[in-house]
Amino acid sequence: MFSYLLQRFYMRKVLTLDSIGENVKKAEYAVRGDILKKAHEIVENIAKGEKYPFKTLTACNIGNPQFLGQKPLTWVRQGLSLVINPKLLDNPELSSYYPPDIIDRSKYLLSRIQGGVGAYSDSQGLLVVRESVAKYIETRDNVGPSDPADIFTTNGASPSIDIALTIAISSSQDGVMIPIPQYPLYNALITIKRGHPIGYYMDSSDGYWSLSIDEMQRSVDLAKKKNIKPRALVVINPGNPTGQVLSEENMRQIVEFCEINNLVILADEVYQDNVYIPSKKFTSFRKIIRQMGTKTELFSFQSLSKGFYGECGIRGGYMEILNIDNQVKSQILKLASIMLCSSTLGQVGIELVLNPPLEKMPSFEKYDIEKNEILSALKRKALLMYELLNTMDNITCNYVEGAMYAMPCVTMSQKAIDEARKIGVTADKFYVMKALEETGIILVPGSGFGQKPGTFHFRITVLTPESSLRELLLSFKNFNNNFHKQYRD
Repeated sequence: MFSYLLQRFYMRKVLTLDSIGENVKKAEYAVRGDILKKAHEIVENIAKGEKYPFKTLTACNIGNPQFLGQKPLTWVRQGLSLVINPKLLDNPELSSYYPPDIIDRSKYLLSRIQGGVGAYSDSQGLLVVRESVAKYIETRDNVGPSDPADIFTTNGASPSIDIALTIAISSSQDGVMIPIPQYPLYNALITIKRGHPIGYYMDSSDGYWSLSIDEMQRSVDLAKKKNIKPRALVVINPGNPTGQVLSEENMRQIVEFCEINNLVILADEVYQDNVYIPSKKFTSFRKIIRQMGTKTELFSFQSLSKGFYGECGIRGGYMEILNIDNQVKSQILKLASIMLCSSTLGQVGIELVLNPPLEKMPSFEKYDIEKNEILSALKRKALLMYELLNTMDNITCNYVEGAMYAMPCVTMSQKAIDEARKIGVTADKFYVMKALEETGIILVPGSGFGQKPGTFHFRITVLTPESSLRELLLSFKNFNNNFHKQYRD
């Protein structure tokens, strides 16, 4: 008994920072990194009565539309409320509050959901939802049918991306090409899976972010010299954090590049409804591949969190696969099955967004007004951000063609770089931390996304309410200009 008590007294923890996997420690996710931790400290300090030059923080670090005041679509919320509380459908006064089309849709969905939304669905997702997704894809692309059997619903796009990378990375010598700057999820997941992120730099020299085939080939060739085997190419279109919208010609070049180099395409298309300039339009990689008649393998991703819907917390999304071997498809289904199923509410949300009310239906006018108001405001805010950022000292901002972010370049003095080095951080992180402490604006340093050596950037969302965006940007301009005066060489 004594020896047992002694053993308990000296018992060491099994899990320590030294004993957990190295790849977990290497993985980073800058969007919710050190800057956000500092922001939480400031919130706590303000609650304790400490004084700052601002009253509240403004979260410009993450694409979280409703957190920043965007209103949910009435059509979606009405449908969700009815499927989660079916007793409402028995209320004789329901038609006084809900239009008949959403009542009918909810009844139809419930008739196809065995056990209601509180029951597990098939691991691949509710068939009624996958049928609506397939119909949407067919209409969007107009290049032939989409098969519900090739669609997997997930809790947002992130689990889909996780599955695709798990399938693509088969050994520690495998690499996945990612754009630089890139969405940090990719680098983190590839690292955790013991793969190699193979960065290809995006070009920003002409005022627009773009993808260069020559740069992508340089990246592949360099990886092979390091005995890394490129297996897949990630393309984010519209871009996060860079906001570019690819042309169809550029997309065809990318598909040809993947044919030549035997690469699977992972097409992150969660911002497909966020295109702000008339000269550009979203085209899916599925459409391009079908038009070209190629057998290039494709995973494509969509989410309920972005677009004009912005239902981040409900966690809905899907993945469509194309030209994937049937035996591999079985393994994908196995991975989905391990997690049982995605949120049924998220699945219903996807169905309601992709199968909206049609013209002349009772809910159409309100839905159309809400949709256009959200997209028009995003377009105006993207333009305002582009214009005002380019009036600031030492800042150059490319045009925000789509998505929800600007990624400005900041020219740093050697004095600022040296000051950052003294405290063990990069110059862009130093700059973003100073901005947080002096303005309350939460940004993400460009080093968290990757950037060309010798350059410095930050990412800022265009989601701040229109009523306060100009004031916020002018406050930031004042900080920026003072920063560069203070650290002038």
